[in-house]
Amino acid sequence: MAVLFRSFMNKNIRNISVLLGGWSSEREISILSGRSVANILRNMGYNVSEIDVRKDLRRLVASLYEAHPDFIFNMLHGFGGEDGIIQGILDVFGVPYSGCNVRSSAICFDKAVCKRIVQDSGVRVVEGFETIATLLPEVKKYIDYPFIVKPAQNGSSVGLFIILCEEDWQRLLKTNWIFGDKIIVEKYIKGREFTVCVLDGEVFGALEITFQNQTYDYQAKYEIGASSHISNFALDEKAMNEMYEMSKIAFNACECSGLVRIDYRYDGDKVYFLEINTQPGMTSTSLVPDIARFAGLNPGDLLQKVIDLTLGSKQAL
Repeated sequence: MAVLFRSFMNKNIRNISVLLGGWSSEREISILSGRSVANILRNMGYNVSEIDVRKDLRRLVASLYEAHPDFIFNMLHGFGGEDGIIQGILDVFGVPYSGCNVRSSAICFDKAVCKRIVQDSGVRVVEGFETIATLLPEVKKYIDYPFIVKPAQNGSSVGLFIILCEEDWQRLLKTNWIFGDKIIVEKYIKGREFTVCVLDGEVFGALEITFQNQTYDYQAKYEIGASSHISNFALDEKAMNEMYEMSKIAFNACECSGLVRIDYRYDGDKVYFLEINTQPGMTSTSLVPDIARFAGLNPGDLLQKVIDLTLGSKQAL
């Protein structure tokens, strides 16, 4: 098989299983990410099996035993895939896997818990509060326009609403809320959006994200041409350094490992932490592949670093 990337295989790893699909609202994105990763790994020379994960433990375990992987790339997104559930199953299976462990995955998937932890560690967060779905009609008593309402446990900006005026508020109240019981309400920060990639506790790249919509929502993330990823952005040196330092603090505070992406808003004066994504996408419109490319890494280099770091290789960086 021709090796299309300069990355070198880990001699201790031959068979890799890529988990994709899942049963969350992000299933289709997970399939795209998983197939992309699988193709890259094949081109690097690995034997790769793709496992379409459903809400069926017996089927998953049978598929893993059949594939007999030396390493597992977890490309599941959303519920079941990045909230600690699949991580717990893989721990029992006993094969090394990419991404954060059970505890860290659970912490970061719950944006409210994650926010409290990073705030207690000295990271600036957006002013707001937590509530539950049944109390949503009461939210307006405690915050002024503009503000954002979003589920505490979801990804890809599914269920995110920006409330600029009374019309937006009334529209939200008429919406059938199906995005989970726990809700985060935050002040809307008008400004610029940035994302930082952290690999094993060290920042290796960042992008500014511009988009046509008011927020970096599902459409902006996955529709070709709906957003732009800018590597040579202009940002005050103090703000840049603070954003990088906040990223390292947040990574460690939430006990992350491997590769994560951390999102921020900048209002022209201060940088505000938004959330940690422990399972960044790898689709054609995803941020991480672009950050890696701008940092001088091809896709194979990046995946090999993830493998080596997971296995504790001293030659990973």
